[in-house]
Amino acid sequence: MNTITMSTEVKTIKTDIELPSDIFYSQGVYKNRIGYFVKKNFLLELYREGRISIGKIAALLGMTRMEMMGVMKDSNIPLNYGVEELEEDMETAKRLGILK
Repeated sequence: MNTITMSTEVKTIKTDIELPSDIFYSQGVYKNRIGYFVKKNFLLELYREGRISIGKIAALLGMTRMEMMGVMKDSNIPLNYGVEELEEDMETAKRLGILK
């Protein structure tokens, strides 16, 4: 069953996924963590495909960009860091007074 929740902020989709429980349990993922596990890995795959940013994944998972980079390192996912990201980071550093 799919449910779409509408709000003024964000539209969300909640869906059911049927898989044999031993697939999760054999990976050390138990019932109370399955939703997070699936969400995290779905978002990491979108990042791997270049369709979402580290910052967006971090926000959706409730962590900092640095924490997200640690998750990516643990998952053996290389950073997609190009000129555009460098320029954004430099602008942020300038605004914060870290870079002149």
